[in-house]
Amino acid sequence: MASPVVNIRDTGRNSARTGDVRGLADNVVHSWTSGTTGTIAVTADATYDVTLTQPADTIIRNLIAIPAGNIVTAGASGDDVDFDLGTAAGGGQLIDEKAILDDGGAAVTWTANVPLYIIQNSHGHAANAFVGTGVTAGVFGGPATSEAIVIAATLYSASARSIYARLKPLANDLATGATTVTYLVEFLHLGVLPD
Repeated sequence: MASPVVNIRDTGRNSARTGDVRGLADNVVHSWTSGTTGTIAVTADATYDVTLTQPADTIIRNLIAIPAGNIVTAGASGDDVDFDLGTAAGGGQLIDEKAILDDGGAAVTWTANVPLYIIQNSHGHAANAFVGTGVTAGVFGGPATSEAIVIAATLYSASARSIYARLKPLANDLATGATTVTYLVEFLHLGVLPD
């Protein structure tokens, strides 16, 4: 889809013409979708999948996960909660099984209603990026330990496709579960500008 070129007139630092603002808004197009898991039991090795639809000619800009209640690991090394994002359920084509709660021998908590930007501005994260340790790091109530979120393939798709988000508690049963997780996904619609 071709987008018109928007010419911004210099009308001063603190002013903008209404037509210019509307023209920019028309050419920066985002859309959102969401999906919620079924109730996450405490049972280890169970999987919780959500299917989301990515529109054609878009890139995944942000993927945010928000639990309705606390999720707490069992407290033994390896009792992680892994996240997977694929073009097939559990396929890991986009993000392959990374611990968003990385239990190294102490229980890890993801506090209710705390949003984790699993993908932010089309990027992954370094290890332990969710812990709220300062103004620019993490979020209050985020997991204290997590693996690096590595983007394994392009987040762009020329055609509409299904993407599958999966949570999976590993090893031992969770200490606390019985809640759901909602995913919010923002897509940036790309267009070809004329020469």
